Amino acid sequence: MNKILSSIRSVSGVWGTLAIDKKRSLTYQLLPSTYDSDVVKSIAIPILNLGQAQDKGLIVDFFFDNGKARLYSRPEAMVLIMGRFDMDFDMLASVCKEAVPAICRRFSRANLADNGPTSTDKSGASFEFLLKAINILGSNAQQKIGSYLVTKHLRNAKDKLVEKYQFLSSITVDNNGVAFLIKGYPPHKGDDLLQGFAHWANLFISNCAHSTDKLSPSDILELTIEIRDRLELTGFYQLYADVGI
Repeated sequence: MNKILSSIRSVSGVWGTLAIDKKRSLTYQLLPSTYDSDVVKSIAIPILNLGQAQDKGLIVDFFFDNGKARLYSRPEAMVLIMGRFDMDFDMLASVCKEAVPAICRRFSRANLADNGPTSTDKSGASFEFLLKAINILGSNAQQKIGSYLVTKHLRNAKDKLVEKYQFLSSITVDNNGVAFLIKGYPPHKGDDLLQGFAHWANLFISNCAHSTDKLSPSDILELTIEIRDRLELTGFYQLYADVGI
């Protein structure tokens, strides 16, 4: 998704792009760092409400005192592109001819994948998938810092967060740095599922970074490359960044 949003932002005058999955009410954005999660929500909610009121393809241009914007409305997605006065609408239209349908296809595939019988939170991410993500993260981290540090920091990070995310007490990390659900515990289904796993991942990588210069919190994309697209669609990376602030 980042690649698609980056292609849009490469258009002259564009400074930000916000894509909204209409079915799952999830946002994916490439915006300045000053746009925190509350600002993104304040923009996304009215756009999503507009999009859910109609399913027809629509393009709307906006003009403001300090710039302009273009909104693409599609059955699967709402895509808002913001720019300066010099944003080139013709060039933008050329890029979005491929970019907007690509975003819609990503959302459609994610919605189909989420129709399986797994326990999910409101983001559409399942416990099983997020546990798999932690193990992929740990496995790739082991290639850089070894199993001892990975095991140590996965356990320490989990133990530190158990009071905030109680479902983490149902997970254990073995001596090989592999996390799994303790037998007899059901997979968690609460609203804090995605944030809990994202926070665990962030604290784990941050702790590793304090122990060695071979890892940093910004390595999360590289360390989850195998499932990056699907993680991106759940909003995992946004939460990972938010809890790290």
